[in-house]
Amino acid sequence: MTALRTLAQFGSTAAIGPLHCGATLNEIAATLGPPWDIGRVSKRRRWPHLFSYGDAELCVCRCRRITLISVQTWRDAIELPVPGTTTLATFAGPLTHTQVTAELNAVGCRLSPVALHQPPGQLALQVETTSVTFTFRAEADSEPLLESAGHWISSHECTPPATDAPDDGFGA
Repeated sequence: MTALRTLAQFGSTAAIGPLHCGATLNEIAATLGPPWDIGRVSKRRRWPHLFSYGDAELCVCRCRRITLISVQTWRDAIELPVPGTTTLATFAGPLTHTQVTAELNAVGCRLSPVALHQPPGQLALQVETTSVTFTFRAEADSEPLLESAGHWISSHECTPPATDAPDDGFGA
């Protein structure tokens, strides 16, 4: 499996193996092992909180549901979880606009440009069926390079853990 194939599957399914918005952190940890704790989103509150499996970063609500997946692809090496295992696969980066769009087209993803709130030098494409967004950095006289791919949900059914629930290891 290549990074392009993994990202194309992410584009077509909005999932990387068991990682998908709406899944619980406990379900994911049971399959992939414990995530790396990146830290708080806010200095004042523990939740939402950031975790990762390699370069797949997760924003997790206090109810332990994933509300955002962001795959950082700007590095020279991209680490992504291998579905069904607790290991990470390392892929060469960066990935070009031509490579990414060709692979997305090959798996049937229709792309639409994202026009709102794009700063200069940035180009974003969104998969029409899943809303996964691929963001590229465009520098003068070179092909745009993939910076990240992401998917998020704006709302979910939030049921925080009961106060008398056993510690799940992710903090209160």
